[in-house]
Amino acid sequence: MIDPRKYILRRAAAKDIEFLADVIIAAEKSGTENCGLANFYEITEEELKTYLIQILEEEIDGCELSLSSFLIIEYEGCPVAALGGWLEGANEDEMPSALLKSNLLGYVLPREKMMLSRGKFDIVKPLQIERTEGTYQLEYSYVEPEHTGQFLVQWLMEEHEAFAKKTYPEVKHIQAHVFKNNPTIVLLHEMMGFHAVREYQSDNAETLKYFPYNIEILMQKDL
Repeated sequence: MIDPRKYILRRAAAKDIEFLADVIIAAEKSGTENCGLANFYEITEEELKTYLIQILEEEIDGCELSLSSFLIIEYEGCPVAALGGWLEGANEDEMPSALLKSNLLGYVLPREKMMLSRGKFDIVKPLQIERTEGTYQLEYSYVEPEHTGQFLVQWLMEEHEAFAKKTYPEVKHIQAHVFKNNPTIVLLHEMMGFHAVREYQSDNAETLKYFPYNIEILMQKDL
């Protein structure tokens, strides 16, 4: 039986990197068998995990592939839940997180894999939501199956919000991107005070090779 008193929330550390690579892959799949990031670069999930570990080990701040972005909940010394969050545009070079993410992937992936991806950008573009500079972004929530129902994602979201308010008092909005085919996560964000700002839709059938659904919602909470 799970004892809620044994949960500990903390910042991610180097020891969590392998777990976080699994978190990113699980979040990319979003309850499906389709890992879009692996498909996009035509690599296996195991290869993707290896590359993600290399990226996280770089400890570059400011995007969803940054070790510093993640909060962790552990249970009896083992990580069981995670959620990433960062201030958009606040990295060392004031670079958009999408560009930073692309640069990190380009740094670790073989050149031929990057070349293969170039012809696919028009397919994924309709669902690549531009992140607003100066907003606090949430990405990649995950809970181990045996720990679902313990309100861990809510706890992580609350902690990220508290961190954003304390660290960046000028920030007015928290944003998250969620897929419309996951009503549970949409409802969770609504319960946490988020509202839908806009829906993004792709009518290209190939979109589903790289995303779990063809409609993505930009959700926002006003602080």
